[in-house]
Amino acid sequence: MYQLIIKNGRVLDPANGIDRVASVAVENGRIVGVNGFEGAEALQVVDATGCIVTPGLIDHHAHLYPLAAIGLPAEAVCFASGVTTAVDAGSTGCDTFGDYETFLGQSKLRIRAYLNVCSIGLASLPRCMEDVDPAHFDEEAIRETFDHFGDRLLGLKLRTSREIVGELGFAPLKATVALADKLGVPVMVHCTNPPGSIPELLSILRPGDVMTHMYMNKGQTLLDGGKTVCEAAYRARERGVLFEAADARAHFSFEVSEPAIREGFYPDIIATDLTKFSMHFRPTAFDLVNQVAKYTQLGIPFEQVVACCTSRPAEDMGLAGEIGCLSPGACADIAVFRQEPCAIEFGDRPYGDPDCVTRPCSWRLRTMLTVRNGEMVYRDQML
Repeated sequence: MYQLIIKNGRVLDPANGIDRVASVAVENGRIVGVNGFEGAEALQVVDATGCIVTPGLIDHHAHLYPLAAIGLPAEAVCFASGVTTAVDAGSTGCDTFGDYETFLGQSKLRIRAYLNVCSIGLASLPRCMEDVDPAHFDEEAIRETFDHFGDRLLGLKLRTSREIVGELGFAPLKATVALADKLGVPVMVHCTNPPGSIPELLSILRPGDVMTHMYMNKGQTLLDGGKTVCEAAYRARERGVLFEAADARAHFSFEVSEPAIREGFYPDIIATDLTKFSMHFRPTAFDLVNQVAKYTQLGIPFEQVVACCTSRPAEDMGLAGEIGCLSPGACADIAVFRQEPCAIEFGDRPYGDPDCVTRPCSWRLRTMLTVRNGEMVYRDQML
């Protein structure tokens, strides 16, 4: 007898090229396999007829409470939106990350993090911006933090907006990349309103580094002359730089996203950049399943969007085969969604264009079930 069987759903697992009606079986917190379990017995059998069954979603860019005062209540928000793994994107620095070891160890949500190069991370927000002067980087303490907590840390995080870096320009980014080289870790860089051109920013990044907020429209953008994606972005992607769509409230625009998507310049990773502000105050990303619906309706194939929230971030995190997939032996993190019709505007939904531009929306995804490590942690009463 299995622990759990989810049957009759459309199983969509980009990591394994699966897209068909099938059953998923779980035992001891691990995926047993897909298909062949229709008549098997289990402690719990869930009939997912008419639903979409995917690996548990991975929100590769969020800010979690209590790591940040502006953070979202992680388990409540994530489990209710099919997210089983979340990455905190630089809320803490070397002086503060260790304060949350107990929280990270006790949360049922799988949590990884980028470490902010500012020693206190975003602890000063929203009162004032973080200190990113390279002269104030505590390299020894940062190294010690990676030595002690390396299994929880993915890399370094820097916000390189003009209002943060001021007259320092790209010096903080260059110093962050140099430090990351010494540590052997990637960098995630927040690019909204950069202190120079996007081609210059991209020229500093290395394979495996992440440019987040790719579809923002403040200052220099991804587009060359406002019409087509700049050649530097294609060259950066060819050498392994990753592009992430993490929209929050101010880091997305139809003005940039629509031409780029029509051109076929899709995200490598789709995330949210959720905080207590971008979770609730419109316009906003709202949650990751909302992002899945939005980017599909903007023209990215649904299967590719799901990959951007499952297998691709898992690969970036070094956890391919363990999460972001339904492979036999993988952790049993599973999400079940139902597609529902709606007749509303993107701007009336919390889809997040700060210029208040709207687009028609014909359907949304409703989270029906979230399974984390084989345990049902969220279930809609209609399933």
